[in-house]
Amino acid sequence: MSDNYEMTCQELDAITSTYLSKLEEYMQMCNETATHFQQGFLDLAHAKYTMGTRTISRYSYDSRMKASLKVEIENDLVCVMNDNKEKEEQVEGLRNRHQKEQIQSKDDSKDESNDTKKKNHDPLYWFGLLVSPSLRTSQKHFSLATERLIDQVNRIKELRELEIKYKELMEKKEK
Repeated sequence: MSDNYEMTCQELDAITSTYLSKLEEYMQMCNETATHFQQGFLDLAHAKYTMGTRTISRYSYDSRMKASLKVEIENDLVCVMNDNKEKEEQVEGLRNRHQKEQIQSKDDSKDESNDTKKKNHDPLYWFGLLVSPSLRTSQKHFSLATERLIDQVNRIKELRELEIKYKELMEKKEK
């Protein structure tokens, strides 16, 4: 009985130390995410100041806006999926590489038609071709913050699982 009790106590100690280390990682992630959001908003404000308030406004957005990142939940873990259009373009590019005979026989008009197919879906181009570097860094900070938020959600799920294990072991210890 005492061996079982000691094993339970050791498992509780291990879970507690794991929980505290994961909680510390979660808090660091929160701070990093907050920093990315702050810097993103500061860069956005700077870009709005340098490019003009009319250049960066709600009237500049494309009305057919689509999400560039998608979130999927598999096996209780959250992951980010990029837009499928980029993957299709990559596959299309790989298919064209193996056709050496066709590549040599292409003329300039076909090359131009291929360039028009590969449109850049970057939302920065809604605001013009030469956008402010602040706007680019703002986009980068917001995308990093989004990725960090997904890591935070995964960390919260891990913490909840550890809490459940801890409660089960406490009940086992009390018996």
